[in-house]
Amino acid sequence: MRSEKPSRPASSTPLTLMTLRVSRDSGRTWGPTVTLTDETPLAPLMNPNQYPPCACPRCREADTP
Repeated sequence: MRSEKPSRPASSTPLTLMTLRVSRDSGRTWGPTVTLTDETPLAPLMNPNQYPPCACPRCREADTP
């Protein structure tokens, strides 16, 4: 299954996917608004089978012989 971007005219504005503001003090103050569009470069998702391996207690027990 391939995921393709929807086609749109080249002259139109980017499609807004998400807009967010972050508070790090329980909502007393807020950081700047960040808008992600369909043209925003995103980091690839982590593959759970890649290094570094999971270090949670359940996975550590499974890895010990």
